[in-house]
Amino acid sequence: MLTGIALLLCWSCSNVKETPKGFPYTVVRKGDGILAKPGQFLVMSMVFKDGKDSVWNDSRKGDPMIVMIQDTAAVKMEDGIDEIFRMLSKGDSIHFKIQSKVLFEKTFRQPLPPRIDPKSEFEFTMGVSDVYDREQVMKMQEQLVAKQKEKFLIEQKEQLQKDILSIDQHLKAKGIAALQDSSGLRYVITQAGKGRKPLATDTVVVQYSGKLMENGTEFDKSTKPVTFQLASLIKGWQIGFPLLNEGAKATLYVPSVLAYGRKGYPPRIPENANLIFDVELVRIKK
Repeated sequence: MLTGIALLLCWSCSNVKETPKGFPYTVVRKGDGILAKPGQFLVMSMVFKDGKDSVWNDSRKGDPMIVMIQDTAAVKMEDGIDEIFRMLSKGDSIHFKIQSKVLFEKTFRQPLPPRIDPKSEFEFTMGVSDVYDREQVMKMQEQLVAKQKEKFLIEQKEQLQKDILSIDQHLKAKGIAALQDSSGLRYVITQAGKGRKPLATDTVVVQYSGKLMENGTEFDKSTKPVTFQLASLIKGWQIGFPLLNEGAKATLYVPSVLAYGRKGYPPRIPENANLIFDVELVRIKK
């Protein structure tokens, strides 16, 4: 039994390594042993948490981290964090701890937050899935952007369907007969205009008030005619105003996707908020 424990301790010791500057780390899994060279990139995951076991970042839940191996002269050696990347190869997985004060001052280059004990330690686990050159990294980033765009479009489409359903239910409950645009915008012309309709490139002079459809809270209102470049406005307005003749008044029921979306406009407009605008197209500026 004692022999088994001794062998286990010996194995553990053999997996504790040090960088040239003496920064210790533990090899959890050994890769191919071919160290990444300056100019190459580590494709990796990283999890780090504080001494209270609270996770501050976990890249496994999103896109992989990309770390460029810099030339020796450019490496910051004070804390061992930058240097440790030079010790890694494809397939490596490592674990290490670093004092909070050192981490923030030497790596993050920012003051230690007041709530963090300067003598406490942060714990890091890193795993290298691959080593890429610049061309491979650029290709991977293009693929990630395309993937994110596809995901965003799917989410937008799903949210738009929810928005339209919610707006139509609101209109039905209020007994409002609204015109429908294929974009999802609903609108009621309350005063017909006589002039021409604006183009997407036009500058318009408008009066407006806006409120949240959910509870009717007014979040904005013009006190006098305001001039806007139509192309600079939210999508709901870019779509809505070209439906109106100069001099017309209307109520626009704008899906969140055509307004401020999932980010909202804090603190006045929450995320995914459908909006109602009472608008007047005073004139199209020449």
